[in-house]
Amino acid sequence: MADAVSHQIQVACDDLYCTPLDPVAQANAGDLLLRLTPAADERDIARRIRIACDELHDDPADLDARRKLLALLNPAAAFRSDVITRTSKIYG
Repeated sequence: MADAVSHQIQVACDDLYCTPLDPVAQANAGDLLLRLTPAADERDIARRIRIACDELHDDPADLDARRKLLALLNPAAAFRSDVITRTSKIYG
């Protein structure tokens, strides 16, 4: 059987999966993950940026790859709706 922390994460993910745009479900999952996930160190962040760059380099039109890299570089901007429109106009 899963430990209590794993169960909490699963419940939060289930709630968020069912209602992905619900601000309460988002806040609950976000708060839980912030409390239970250790901060990434510089080496881990650099590795994630390199992977995201590789994915985007392979397919510059891949919106998911763009969003991944944007989330790493500027988390606040990654989920703005106008970012999708701007990048689509540039590359699409």
